[in-house]
Amino acid sequence: MVTRSQPGLAAQAISCWKTSFLSFRALFNWLTPGQFVLAMVATPIMEMIFFAFLGSSLGVENSRFFLLGGAMLAACGPSVAGGVMALTSERHFGTFEHLLVSRRSRSYLLLMRAIPYSFMGIVASALTLVAGMIALRVTLPPRELATFVILLFFGCLSSAFFGMALGVLGLVVSNVFLLMNVAISTISIGAALVVPFSVLPVGVQLASHVLPVRHVAAGVRNMDVQDFGSSLLWNAGSELLVAAGWALVMLASFSRLESRMRREG
Repeated sequence: MVTRSQPGLAAQAISCWKTSFLSFRALFNWLTPGQFVLAMVATPIMEMIFFAFLGSSLGVENSRFFLLGGAMLAACGPSVAGGVMALTSERHFGTFEHLLVSRRSRSYLLLMRAIPYSFMGIVASALTLVAGMIALRVTLPPRELATFVILLFFGCLSSAFFGMALGVLGLVVSNVFLLMNVAISTISIGAALVVPFSVLPVGVQLASHVLPVRHVAAGVRNMDVQDFGSSLLWNAGSELLVAAGWALVMLASFSRLESRMRREG
């Protein structure tokens, strides 16, 4: 009898990446550039300008604070929303059964799906950052721009896994997009993207340690400090821990839901 050998780890990763990219193209609802720019770039730019002028006039923070915060908030939109749709759109388009019967590793399929949405968050953030620098007349040195992009990718990754955890919930409830909008608003405040971290209540400060982008924001705020290398590594590692935590929550929730669906038919 001829048996088929199992593909290696690298082959499985490449195969799952191709599947994730195809699912990204098929399930992402903003298929035209105009819709994406309107929803994921124009709106964050308007929010950034609003908070920058309001915060500066009230003496809360300077324009640089709101420029960086607005760019990070822009990255959260595609990452969280994409993560949610990576699973809820499977149910909407009737392809969820194909995911369940796939012979590929479920963990690979789900974890790889976060990568395209993370890159989309970087694209939205970069466009927002450039527009914000022009509108607010704030310039960032090339070194800070490179540091910002690297740190932000970790934040986009944790945001995507956070969105996918909400997406698992969206497989059993119908109003997950309301929860998604509430979640993004919670991140914008709890992660100190549009308000200074020091003004948040102590309880919110403690709870914010598990929010996506929170540690990225802490690292980004210190980019203009002379010696921020140790702080940069600490915040990058902390953000990766948050991403890993939400990935585990997503995988555990999906596994439990799958077991329940197979048991109940």
